[in-house]
Amino acid sequence: ESLDTVLAIDLQSSLLDELVKRPEVKKALDDLDINPDDQGKLSELLDPDNGGTISVVDFIDGLKRLRGEPRRSDIVNVNMMVRALQLALSETQAVILDMQTDIGKINDFVTLRRNVQRQSELGRQTSA
Repeated sequence: ESLDTVLAIDLQSSLLDELVKRPEVKKALDDLDINPDDQGKLSELLDPDNGGTISVVDFIDGLKRLRGEPRRSDIVNVNMMVRALQLALSETQAVILDMQTDIGKINDFVTLRRNVQRQSELGRQTSA
């Protein structure tokens, strides 16, 4: 139960920005081998949805990932994720373009149908 309570805590990004300015926090981050260049940007780095809060899980996971120097495998992993996102976006774009084409065809059909109905109504009115 107490673990659930701790895991439910969200840290405000603005509070983290203030905390990282404290010497004791800087020392703790140095001891954890967090690059000093990253320390001032922790709220940006650890807030995955830019919602202004960081969950305890995201905070701990993010600190673990920031420790030490980047490895080649880290760079390859990010590169592969970016490629997967690019492919997903490309596929989504293709679906949207197809939908736009279909909507255009439907609009053309509706317009044609209205014109035919108007002409038919005008023809009946003139013949009567």
